[in-house]
Amino acid sequence: MSSIYIYSPSGAVRNRAAFKRGLQRLRQQGHEVEVDEGALSSYQRFAGTDAERIQAIDRACASQADVALITRGGYGLTRILPALNYKRIAKAIDRGTRFMGLSDFTAFQSAVLTQTGASTWAGPALGEDFGAEEPDDIMLACFDDVVQGQGEGVGWRLSSTTQNAYAQRKPGTWARDGVLWGGNLAVLVSLLGTPYFPDVDRGVLFLEDIAEHPY
Repeated sequence: MSSIYIYSPSGAVRNRAAFKRGLQRLRQQGHEVEVDEGALSSYQRFAGTDAERIQAIDRACASQADVALITRGGYGLTRILPALNYKRIAKAIDRGTRFMGLSDFTAFQSAVLTQTGASTWAGPALGEDFGAEEPDDIMLACFDDVVQGQGEGVGWRLSSTTQNAYAQRKPGTWARDGVLWGGNLAVLVSLLGTPYFPDVDRGVLFLEDIAEHPY
C-alpha cells in the first residue's frame, strides 16, 4: 500500500498499548511502517526535548515516506516553530510526503502554510485513532482513500440545487477554488499575532473541535 513514517513531534506517548495496536493495524492494512528512533522518548510532558523533537521532524522529512504520521497530539509544537527548517519540510512535501495529524499538529500545519504555502493533511494520529480498541471504520477507509490518491471518501455530496447553481455560476471565487485551512480551535487562537497564523483570503476555515464549551 504505502510507506508510513511514525514520529512524535508533540506530547510523549503514554499509552504504549495503543501505540502497539496502531502499528499492528497499519501493517495489517498492508502499509510499510517505519518508526522514528525518538517516537517513544519522554521529557517532561513532551516526546523529547525541543531539540530532539525538531530532529524527529527532520528525520520525517528525510524518510521519503508517503505519509509522515504523528503518534499523538497534546502540546509542544508551538514551542519549536521558530526553529523548524521550512525549506526542508517544503521539499519533502514536494517529493510526495503527506504530513498528517490533528490537535497540536495544527501549529505545524499553520506554520508550514504561512512560511511555504505547502499543503499538509488533517487526519488521524497513530494512538488515539489507529490504536483505538475499536477504530472507526470510516476513518480507516478514508485514510486508505487519501494515501491511494483517491480522496473519494473524504468528500461530500452537493445538493441538486447547489449543483445547478454551480453549473450556471458566474466568474468568481467558489469554495472549490479556495484554500482549506484550520484545525484545532485552541491551537489556532494561540497563534494569533504570530508569524504562524495564516492570512488566507477567501479561504474555507474548518475547526476540528466537537462538543466544546463556547469559550
